[in-house]
Amino acid sequence: IQAAVLEGVTLEDRVRVDGRELELNGIGMRTRFFVNVYVGGFYLENKVSTAQAAIDAPGAKRVIFVMMRAADAEQFVDSIDDGLRANNTPEELARVQRQIDALFAMIRNIGQAKKGMRIVLDYAASARATTLFVDGVAQGQPMAGEEYYRILLRIWFGDNPAQEELKRGLLGQQL
Repeated sequence: IQAAVLEGVTLEDRVRVDGRELELNGIGMRTRFFVNVYVGGFYLENKVSTAQAAIDAPGAKRVIFVMMRAADAEQFVDSIDDGLRANNTPEELARVQRQIDALFAMIRNIGQAKKGMRIVLDYAASARATTLFVDGVAQGQPMAGEEYYRILLRIWFGDNPAQEELKRGLLGQQL
């Protein structure tokens, strides 16, 4: 099996989500104030090169983060909340507030994202639900709705992404 490596973090070229084989669309680094925060990877059934195609892609999907440094739950929640607000309308967020609250509760329950921790958000098209995995273990209940996953994806692929360089990396637009 081939793999992509960035800053010593290895991501598989192919993974299985919802019984489907997905391929690594792209890999990138999230930095903040010159500090490496996480290596991110994005998996789809068919590779895409534009943000809109990434958000609209049908079928199973996976976003993975491998932590390069520790972050407490509130830092993580605040970061996700900022990304959601920067890329979605209040009306869109209101429609999936229950799922957002569930995700934040799971993150707070974990407490701290430790260095090396693998955090995964899988979208299963068959169940139309998103599952949070930490180091391979499912957290809480799956969160319903395809719209919810698309709203999450806008954190990285929206008009105001977490980081432009990371967005390009996840879209396979290598530097």
